[in-house]
Amino acid sequence: MFALLSFIFLLIVFIYIKSPRLSENEPPLIPYTIPVIGHTFSYLFNTENFIKKCLKEYGEPFNIIIFGKVTTVVAQKYIPEVTKAHENFDSFEVLKEFVPLHFILDYNPFDIIDFHAKTTREQISGKLSLYFDKMQEDIFYSLDKWIGECNEPRSIKSIWNVCNHVTAKLIANICIGEEASQHEDVVHSFAVLSHDMNRFFFLPPFLSFIHQKLHEFVISLPFLIGFNPITKHKKVLINRMKPVVENRIQQKKILGDSYKQSDDILEFYMSQPNFDPSNVNYNYLADLLFFLIVVGIVTTGRSLANLLFDYAGRPEYWDELYEEASTFNEECNGKFTLNDINKMSKLDSFIRESLRHTGDMIIVPRAVTTDHYTFSNGYTVPKGRHVYDFSEDCLFSESQYGPDSKSFKPFQFVSQNVSASKVDRTYVIFGGGRHACPGRFYAVLVLKLFLYHVILKYHVRTENGNTPKKLMVGPFVFPSKESLIFERRKET
Repeated sequence: MFALLSFIFLLIVFIYIKSPRLSENEPPLIPYTIPVIGHTFSYLFNTENFIKKCLKEYGEPFNIIIFGKVTTVVAQKYIPEVTKAHENFDSFEVLKEFVPLHFILDYNPFDIIDFHAKTTREQISGKLSLYFDKMQEDIFYSLDKWIGECNEPRSIKSIWNVCNHVTAKLIANICIGEEASQHEDVVHSFAVLSHDMNRFFFLPPFLSFIHQKLHEFVISLPFLIGFNPITKHKKVLINRMKPVVENRIQQKKILGDSYKQSDDILEFYMSQPNFDPSNVNYNYLADLLFFLIVVGIVTTGRSLANLLFDYAGRPEYWDELYEEASTFNEECNGKFTLNDINKMSKLDSFIRESLRHTGDMIIVPRAVTTDHYTFSNGYTVPKGRHVYDFSEDCLFSESQYGPDSKSFKPFQFVSQNVSASKVDRTYVIFGGGRHACPGRFYAVLVLKLFLYHVILKYHVRTENGNTPKKLMVGPFVFPSKESLIFERRKET
């Protein structure tokens, strides 16, 4: 009896401690039944309907309790406001809690986020014309390796895995140069790196019901006892990167001012003031590259897989896309350029629509980094509060996309003359404002080039002729696991 009473007492104390303490003039807290648990299960297993019901009854913003923590939700009306208030919010503060990369890297990548953003903006998106021919060559290589000639119909499984390897080949070339990226072990490591990490980091934070630090401690245990899922990948990268770095250092000594820099990220890192050619920190170089690789491949590979399914499952649009692609191909006479692909308005519109239909309910969660943030309607949220954007409310806005906003309308952006990489109030797939994804121009170019060459070379269809449903995991979606059927186009 004493033990039972002690347990009940401790439970009451725990619930009291974990009960939400809202600041003055906060957004309304949605009523809930179970203490501590709050709205967690509704959020995880019925995200769209749950949030829509809250919006209808309480408007925005509003507060919910997930994993024992008060979280503020904004939708179409306040997402643009939060996006513009970049000095008050930081999306990486949220990422650090759920994907603590500092456990597996020798340095904390979140400490130099501005450097990573600058690298992506200037050295990747800012040099697309320089990379264009290399990217095409890598796509030709990937098509031959992963899909082949397909003179007879061929079923390709694990489309997402294929797309990750395609993306990995492209990113490897840009990151470490052609010499190092030609090795298959490097490309494979890049492609599966995120998957190996996710087995540890995608553990639902149920221990956060007790305390967030407990969740962080548990997911860090493998690393604290010496097991790191990327150790083998780092060895591969350093093994292939080291000879390139040593050769470049030697060439700089010999050629001096006549040395010609390579167009890749590795060269950019070697030009930084903190790079010491007499004592190269290869672990640090690898960690810098791994952060870009993880961020780039996870998002681009997934988008590429979704795009292939969107194209393969909608045969009614094949002819128009093929006509545009073949017309440009004939006019260019084999000398296809960045300017040419940017003129392909139907291809670009199709990709923008595919990205709009990505399906994630939450795209850019943020944390308040200042003492507080006050919304334009007067509601205030405190420092540290997570603010989730119900992005679907923007991406399927009826005022912007019509009453059939959830329909797939691939050519609706042709007349609007907006590219797939252009962000606006209702197209928030890449975030928005000053902190919009700096790699979006590169990612969109990858999607364009790949689909362009697929259209020219193959007929692609789904197994049953329809667009398969994506896999929903909480508020996030992943590409279908179905196969696609590829068949080489017959010469006409």
